[in-house]
Amino acid sequence: MDNIPNDEVTEKFGVRVIAPLGGTNNLHWLVDNGGERLVLRRWWSTSPANIDYELRLLTSVAALGWPVAPAAQAPIRIGGQFWCLFPYLPGDPPSVEDRILEQRARGRLLAQFHDDLAKLSGFGQRDGWRRCEKMLDDPALDDVLSEQEHRQPEEIRILRWHLERARERIAGLNLLKRTGIIIHGDFTPWNLRFSEGRLSGILDFDLSHWNHRVADFALSWRGMHDDIVLAYNEVSPLEPEEWELLTPAWWAWLIEGACQDISRGILVDEWTIKHILRRTPLMGRDSVEFR
Repeated sequence: MDNIPNDEVTEKFGVRVIAPLGGTNNLHWLVDNGGERLVLRRWWSTSPANIDYELRLLTSVAALGWPVAPAAQAPIRIGGQFWCLFPYLPGDPPSVEDRILEQRARGRLLAQFHDDLAKLSGFGQRDGWRRCEKMLDDPALDDVLSEQEHRQPEEIRILRWHLERARERIAGLNLLKRTGIIIHGDFTPWNLRFSEGRLSGILDFDLSHWNHRVADFALSWRGMHDDIVLAYNEVSPLEPEEWELLTPAWWAWLIEGACQDISRGILVDEWTIKHILRRTPLMGRDSVEFR
């Protein structure tokens, strides 16, 4: 990982690097541009369609009145990678000292955010993404798991059981007729900013795409933070079909991610197995411990 953008990048944008801001896929730096603080991003994606989708989404979400950071200018390709400048959103992540209080507040906020995201139109699906039922229906997942079975038999047994169970749970659901919305994809405390008690920033739309709204619980609920879902439901009640989809959508995210890693020669990791084995009452018939 590069700690500082090279001179070609900083000269092109006319900025001075103040400090790294980190990132998992995209990397960010706080920069100075003639006295104005901005954020310089290096995109992980090299797909112009993928990048354009996110930039258009940020512009549309900002127009709805939410504190997000639309691009300050069009991305520039330097050295085979795309770079872009964004406004700096001040504030701090929410306090997690009282985890239940934070989760309930975030669940209510997500419900309000979804209410506005549902107003957006003309986006379609993001390049390289698909809804959870498309993931689960993909026979390529079975092939990848079978190829890895001799290396990690117990991990593959666990993933295969959850894949088959998720397929069973969505079999009776009429998901194709559900319209879906654009979801954030990673609505977590570290992607929110608050200043003087008010929401001042929603960060990281890297995983945003078109899906069922309960698919946005994958990384906010994580099969354990039930109060997020319960508080959301108080603001925007979930339909019975959505409650049934909640667990398969979470498992689909984990299984597809594991299969993508396997295809790149990466072993199924402990994090994935630990998370897919989690059980809560919200899982209904699958709330009992897996054996």
